[in-house]
Formats: sequence, structure tokens, C-alpha cells
Amino acid sequence: MAVSLAPVVQESEELKEEMEEPESLDPFVASETVNKEKELVGGFKKTKDPSSKDLTLALAGLEVTTLPPAEATQSTHINVEGFEGEYGGIEFSNEQSTIGETFESFSDAWGGGLDPSEFMGPKKIHKKEGLGGLELLHTSDPKAVEGKDGGNVDNLVKKPEMKGPEIYISEEIRTEFRESLLARVGLMGVFYLKTMPPKGSGEEKETEFSFRVEGTSPVKRFAMQSSRVSSLGNGLFHVRTAPSEEPIPILKYSLQPKLTPLPLRVRMVKRVSGTLLSLMIQYVSSPELPQPLKNVDFVLKLPVDPTLLKVSPKAILNRTDRELKWQVPEIPLTGSPGRLRARMPLDSENSEEEPEIICYVKFSVQGSNSLSGITLRAGAKGNTDFYEVDHRFETGVYMCN
Repeated sequence: MAVSLAPVVQESEELKEEMEEPESLDPFVASETVNKEKELVGGFKKTKDPSSKDLTLALAGLEVTTLPPAEATQSTHINVEGFEGEYGGIEFSNEQSTIGETFESFSDAWGGGLDPSEFMGPKKIHKKEGLGGLELLHTSDPKAVEGKDGGNVDNLVKKPEMKGPEIYISEEIRTEFRESLLARVGLMGVFYLKTMPPKGSGEEKETEFSFRVEGTSPVKRFAMQSSRVSSLGNGLFHVRTAPSEEPIPILKYSLQPKLTPLPLRVRMVKRVSGTLLSLMIQYVSSPELPQPLKNVDFVLKLPVDPTLLKVSPKAILNRTDRELKWQVPEIPLTGSPGRLRARMPLDSENSEEEPEIICYVKFSVQGSNSLSGITLRAGAKGNTDFYEVDHRFETGVYMCN
């Protein structure tokens, strides 16, 4: 069978060679290679060269990037600086740790840097004790400073001794402004009596004297503690009481609203442009005050927790209570009105609703005169049965909306 097949194979090869005609050398003659089918496998030639299995020859055409210098593989320190100063640092690859281990430290108080409450909302987050409990040094009671003889320095300071009974007036004023208009006002005052401290013996001498109250024309109502005070008419009162450690309220009064003096006028202007809220607070002191107001606090209740906030002058933002606080060191009795400004974006969803904004004013004054103008006099000229000490007045609910 092998002998009979061999001539057939040779004849088929000779027929293929006869069918292949030499290509024409004329460049303008159409080539028949266009009509031939594409041979994909023919492009890959098989070779039996043993050197093709060598890996060095296979990788000869690849480009290998050079390694960075040794200094670049050292740890990287990033310092975080905020408004209050440096928060601390975050160090990466300190112990040749992996990327996953490095970024796991961010879940612990943001790497020891930023406060999460600044970004996560108004909810206050309890902070754990750190630094080996050094925070307790700031929370514990301070140790009393000792003098040369081992005594407490506070005990060495001599307090003014009482020469006799003392009376002072404490007043509280409440107002409500709506923009620049005065909506409500009220003033209440209390006369306090400080007797000589009891000595602890069984028989204590009662405190008894008379005093006169003047400047009561704006008073609407008077009330007295009848068990200790009696009225003798024409603004003259007689007091008789046992000694007490605490001040005793003996008289109370309220003023007529139209005759109540205003120590400070406040006006708030609000403008909403799209989702941007602009606020301005104007304030001016009464020129009839006995002394300028000092350390006046303006507390603005915000409708939202602001993501962006611009204020003038500087203010303190309390995200927990949504409060913006300005503290004015002193308000002069005369001069142009003071201004406090704030600007913040509002939520787009609540832009149709009118935001409710309230500003509270807080101050306290202590001096020789009362705000209402009420004064104290001795029951009889030349008598020193009691001593008049500094009076005080402060704000109750002093607001503007």
C-alpha cells in the first residue's frame, strides 16, 4: 500500500507548483493577493530553537523602572494645623506597616487631630481620657496657696467688716424688641437687708431702724414683708427683724412700662437672598446711664447648624446649642450705634419657611445708683442706723426677634 500511495502524493505536489504562476513585476498590474483569504495562524511561525525557552531572552524587551532612593521609603509625617493652633500629627509607615494598617488609625478620633463634632453634626461626643489621666489635673480642685507660716493666703486677706446693717437694691429688667420697635418691657426691684451676723448666743439683739425711699414716681406697685417691715407713710418705712446670715428681701416693687428706663436699645435686621441669610444687630446705649455697660453678651439663636459662617466682629459658635455669641467689652454712653454681622447659608428644603431668629442680650451692672432712679435715705437727718452699699441691676429676658 505504501508503494502505491507515494506516486499520488508526488503528483499532487507537482500540480500545485504548476498552478502557482510567477508574480508580475509591473507595479501597475492588479495583484491577486487581495482576493486571498487572511491567514491568521500563518503569522506565527513555529521554531524548534531550544533557546526560545530561555527566560532572559523573553524578558529582554521589557522595561523595568528603577527603585526610589532609600530616603523616599522612610516614614512620612503630616502636621495638622487648625484655628486654635496645631492639633498634632499623623505619621504614616512608622513601623513599615501595610496600607490597611496605616489607615485603620483614622477611626480613632480622626488620627488624634480634628474634632469629629465639627463635621458630624451638633451632637457632642464624649471624649475618653488620654495622656495617662492628665486631664484630671485640670478638673481637680486647686491646692490652696500657703503663706510663710503655713496658713492659707485667702484667710490672710482681710474682708471689709460690717459696721452695721446694710441695704442694697437689686433690679431686673426684661424687654422684647421686634426689629426696632419696643414690644414689651418690665422692671422689678427688691430691697435686700443684710443684718449683722448672729453670734450664736441664745439671746440675739434685733435689728431695728427706719429708712426713707425716694424717687418712687414711676413705681406701679409696692409690696413689703409685713412680718419685718411696716409703712409709716410718705415713703417712710420701719424695719425690725432678727439677725440672719443671708440677705433678707424686705421690699419689692415694679415700674410702669411707659416710665421704665431702657439701658440699651437693640435692633435686628434680617435679609434672605435665595439660600443665603444675612443678619445685622445694631445696639446703642442710653446716655442717661450712670456708667457705661461692660462685658455685654449678645447671644444669637441660629435656625440651623451652619456649614459656612461669616461673622464680623469675631464671635464664638456653639454648635451643640446652635448659638453665636459676641462679647462687647464696653458700650460707650454716646457715639454711633454698634453693629454685629453674620452670614450663613440655609437649607434649600426649608427656604420657603421664614427662619425664626432670636437675639438675647445679657449684662450686669453694679454701682452706687439704681437703674430705676429709686434712692435710699435715712429715716431722720444725721442718723446712721444703716449703710447703703452698691446697688445692682441685670437683664432677665432681654431679647430681640
